[in-house]
Amino acid sequence: MKKSKFDSKIVPSFSFLLPACFILLVSSCNFEDVSGPEPSPPGPDPDPDPPADTVGTVPPDGVLETVTWNLEWYGTVGNGPSDEDLQTNNALKVIDSLKADLYALQEIHSQRSLDSLTSRMKGYSGFVADHISYNQRTAFIFNTQTIDSISSGSITEFQDDYDWAGRFPLYFRFEYNYEAQGIEIPIYAIVIHSKCCDDQESYQRRMRAAESLYTYLTRNEPETNIIILGDYNDDVDESIYQDAETPYDDFVDDEANFFVVTKSLSQKGQSSTVDERYPDTIDHITVSDEMEPFYRLNSEAAFTQAANFIDQYGTTTSDHYPVIAKFDVRL
Repeated sequence: MKKSKFDSKIVPSFSFLLPACFILLVSSCNFEDVSGPEPSPPGPDPDPDPPADTVGTVPPDGVLETVTWNLEWYGTVGNGPSDEDLQTNNALKVIDSLKADLYALQEIHSQRSLDSLTSRMKGYSGFVADHISYNQRTAFIFNTQTIDSISSGSITEFQDDYDWAGRFPLYFRFEYNYEAQGIEIPIYAIVIHSKCCDDQESYQRRMRAAESLYTYLTRNEPETNIIILGDYNDDVDESIYQDAETPYDDFVDDEANFFVVTKSLSQKGQSSTVDERYPDTIDHITVSDEMEPFYRLNSEAAFTQAANFIDQYGTTTSDHYPVIAKFDVRL
């Protein structure tokens, strides 16, 4: 696997602080495994248990479950959901239902904000894009039982900061491990958050950003297991701007080298956002041809079931639904 010149070691490996139990008279604190039932393919459990203090561990099973989720202004007071604690509890409830290995997040305020999630997720760690200078950072959360981190950083070669709305792509090199069969798969994950809105200038900025990322990957990572997750802020069948050609046509049309896993959601007319006025899938997952053989057929989904077990999901949690896809590496 070729190395990107922007590789940089992940500095922290975030640890958890378990609450202490103090014996008062004859009472004691008991901690319970609160992980919900295992999901049934292709989607996660639509009716999880009530909100939990922590998210239970997810043991290795040879299937890499990936999620992209715009967690609307998470950790930013004054924007997005007004009750920060409720948003955190609701996010953990969704995460506990999804039981994924890799979460690619958007609109995370800071590392401290992300830590408020990972500190309550057993066996998980995470990091934000510190190269993004304002409070809509991208981030990764990953299952440390299945993922060994190698390096992370920003992708800037061929890229323009203005086209990316100040949010250069964040990459994460890791190995997905399934020790039961001695499998180690090197993967190059990228989380993006493209320019929003359905005006012509925003559309052109998304198009230039997508073209530049395509150029970078085809030149620098031609034989790599790539997964591109994120808020694309546009659809991949046709654009949200006047039904023009999708700005991601380079990836869509190059079927020899890329596969847009979630294009099927677009073709079904599935929305990935809460507002019914916007019927498009704008949160997507794309993989390279090297990664495509691992794709589990029909595993892609927008997790709209979250609205069934979280009251007023769109105002208390996020205006986007998580979008998922699974990859089976077992022999």
